[in-house]
Amino acid sequence: MTYSGKTHDFLGDVLPDEDYRLDIFRLVVSAWPKVKLPRGIRLEPRITGLLRLAMVGEQETIFEPDPPFFITEEVKKRDPLKGKEFERTDVEIHLRHSYIRGQKPYFVFESKRLNVSYGTAVRSEAHAYVAEGGMGHLLAGGYESVPNFNGMLAYVMDGQLAKAKDAVEKQLASKSGELQLVGEAKIHSSKLMPAGSPHGETRHVKGAEEFKLFHLFLAV
Repeated sequence: MTYSGKTHDFLGDVLPDEDYRLDIFRLVVSAWPKVKLPRGIRLEPRITGLLRLAMVGEQETIFEPDPPFFITEEVKKRDPLKGKEFERTDVEIHLRHSYIRGQKPYFVFESKRLNVSYGTAVRSEAHAYVAEGGMGHLLAGGYESVPNFNGMLAYVMDGQLAKAKDAVEKQLASKSGELQLVGEAKIHSSKLMPAGSPHGETRHVKGAEEFKLFHLFLAV
């Protein structure tokens, strides 16, 4: 498993001076309890869709009267020459108050399920969380987003957050080289996350640049 790619170039004078990441993480944490999953709704796209709706509604209250974000889901990415769709982002967050060149998202979330029931068996699915379709895609710059402005939404299907996080950390340790981890292979606490929460960050390096991916563990 190898990760390659190039993130797009809209740093410097294009990104706003204010850092909205803390607000984004608080919004997710605040909106999640408002998500009421009907019985039988267990597919990741449906969960993500309901979370996005909750985030849209919640920011109307938190940031009244002028919410800063435009939040979208399942955004199609197309080949610029052939127009063919080649992938979709799970959640994109755009700023309403600051133009970003090329309409690139300010922050991108990739979402995955953990501790998924298959009949009587429960599979951690932590391998998929760290693989090419999860963390690996963000590390490769697959969504053309800036390092430090990407994150993972972990839907823990049985609600056992500590168990799910431990399984992810074991995958991090076994694939630390491929994931280009810096320091201990774990999900570190983050000053941008609520204190004492299971959420956190992983630390990576690409070339000479160090950056982070953020992780939010949400009990279903």
